[in-house]
Amino acid sequence: MRKKTVLAYFLCFSICSLFADSSDLLTGLDAYSRSDWNAAVQSFERALTAAPDDRTEALYWLVMSETSAQNYQRALYYADAFLENASEDERAAEVSYQKGRLLHLSGDYETSSKILYQFIEDYPEHPKVPSAYYWIGENLYAAGNYTEARKVFSGIVADYPQSGKVNEARYKIVLIDQQSVREELLRMASEANAAAVPDGSSAIEEQQQNEDIINRLTALEEKLDELSATLARIAEEQEQQRIREQQQAFEQQQKAEQQQKEQEEAERQQLEKRRQELAELKARTRTLEELYTQRVKGAK
Repeated sequence: MRKKTVLAYFLCFSICSLFADSSDLLTGLDAYSRSDWNAAVQSFERALTAAPDDRTEALYWLVMSETSAQNYQRALYYADAFLENASEDERAAEVSYQKGRLLHLSGDYETSSKILYQFIEDYPEHPKVPSAYYWIGENLYAAGNYTEARKVFSGIVADYPQSGKVNEARYKIVLIDQQSVREELLRMASEANAAAVPDGSSAIEEQQQNEDIINRLTALEEKLDELSATLARIAEEQEQQRIREQQQAFEQQQKAEQQQKEQEEAERQQLEKRRQELAELKARTRTLEELYTQRVKGAK
């Protein structure tokens, strides 16, 4: 009898734990959809504790939640745990990408690039490949390697023109080129100061130096005009994208409102139908009542 009681208790505990795990996951997903990152993390951590042998789902959403909450070190911890426990899971690619991005956000640029290059090698067809290249470019930019960073950003624009990172890559190219212009202006100012000091140069040499400076200034002006045009184009494209997103949101809202109206109308019609059926039943009841009354009177 005692063994049966213990077995029943164990089964009950297991079932309750299973449903508690599922409930915590659902609660966490609901909080995540509402951007309530702290509540999401708490729910997913409870799910992780409730089912330590089935960690994949909870670990994945902990990575995403902690990343959204900007808790980068904790997100990295969960990313490593996920990749260690579920390297064959279909979401391992996404977590690998997130790990590379998290390392950049944590300031570890060299390791970030290493992880992101490995991600690109392992998943060359993944939709996040352009984004991985973008963060590699950001790593190079943050480390001051502007020449290589520009190559990476230019590659995104050329090879992935439909990527959502194109405008950001273009903007980084503009920043790098602006930095190049500043450095060139500083060099020219230094050369102009040096040329102002008498050194016995001939008039012809001075004229050549002046012409060289004028030519370089003209080239810089053209470069600045090009950068201004690029910035204007980026701004226009971003505005068009914003308008498209607003239009899509408006259309989705209208569609949702229309569906709501249709649902309310269907419910109203259903209620009206039930009301009519009830009225008909009442009428039949009265008719039967009258017939019964007449029959009773006739029997008397």
